[in-house]
Amino acid sequence: MKPDVRLPLAVLLLAPLLAAAQTAAFTVVQARGEVRNEAGAALVAGQAFAGGLVRTGADGQLHLRATSGALIVLPPGSTARLAADGTPTVALSAGGLRLSPVNEAWKVDLPERSIRTNGFLRLQFCATGCALQPGLYGRIVQGEAVLEYQGGRSVLRGRSFRWPDAASRPEVLASSPALLDDTGALAEAGRTREAISAQLNRAIEAFRAGNDAAAVQDLQAVGQAAPGETLVGYYLGLVALKREDNDNALRLLQQYAREDPEGAAARDVPKTLTLLSSAQLQQEVASAVAREKEVTATPPEPGSIAVQAFVNRGNDAYRAMAKGLAAMIIADLNKVPGLKVLEREKVQLLVNEAKLGDSGLADTASAVRSGRLMRAEKVVVGNFEVQ
Repeated sequence: MKPDVRLPLAVLLLAPLLAAAQTAAFTVVQARGEVRNEAGAALVAGQAFAGGLVRTGADGQLHLRATSGALIVLPPGSTARLAADGTPTVALSAGGLRLSPVNEAWKVDLPERSIRTNGFLRLQFCATGCALQPGLYGRIVQGEAVLEYQGGRSVLRGRSFRWPDAASRPEVLASSPALLDDTGALAEAGRTREAISAQLNRAIEAFRAGNDAAAVQDLQAVGQAAPGETLVGYYLGLVALKREDNDNALRLLQQYAREDPEGAAARDVPKTLTLLSSAQLQQEVASAVAREKEVTATPPEPGSIAVQAFVNRGNDAYRAMAKGLAAMIIADLNKVPGLKVLEREKVQLLVNEAKLGDSGLADTASAVRSGRLMRAEKVVVGNFEVQ
């Protein structure tokens, strides 16, 4: 094989990786009494909370919902720091914590020790005024918890425990102490879940009845109250599809497929996405070629690169290698941070629509024209020969 790869446009440069805009990691579901963040500002229900230190007063209680859907309750007299980058981590330094994860494991950092759990966890420090022996009391209600300390680790399932300090092994208790009795808080969390579930069901019923406006209103409300509810994106995507808003339908259904692959497969979402993507690409390509003068006058998209199928200059039996070589280069370029590699399907459609033909792919003028049509900053073209 004698590969002859030419780069007719600018030499490949790596564009800097742009940091994604941060979104709020938590939503305040309920805040009673004195509840303040690190700056001393009060937290209120419905407010977005980016994370950081939070304190509840002697009469305070805070109920948060993470982006993943996990529920976090801080009882009175608690101090905790929640990760601002979306990682499932919370550091508890005083008071207590009630944690209910959703399909993920959480880490609870404590002074010189930690707990990892995938189930409902109750924790409470026994401090000044507590009638029990000092220490940290806890209960893993479902799932399991791994308690790590200086001397080792303990794995508990469905048990209550007392943890005197970081150097001691947790002591398993025969029954849950009254210190962890928060039936009211659990009931309130259950009512919140039920209300969200009822509103989601109303939205689905409205969609099936053809009342899209009511469905969208309820779906958006559920999305704000429970950011981790994946069905919101699915049904909003279906509404967008009915309204022939293909761009939003594609975006929402792609998001749903990422968040719930099994549910998406069961609902034939991948097939819908394939049809949407194909239709969208064809429309976009046809429009670009029809407005060639306008499109080519527009500056290219920063950091973008297109890889065209290579031209076979030799034995026709090796024609399939034309796309294979391009696919290999695309796979490598996709690993480069900050570089946007245009879809291979879009590149091929543009080549076909502009009537460049296989023989013109390695021609400099044709490559420049195709690159401008695609608004690509760089284009990789080439030919090969197998003798």
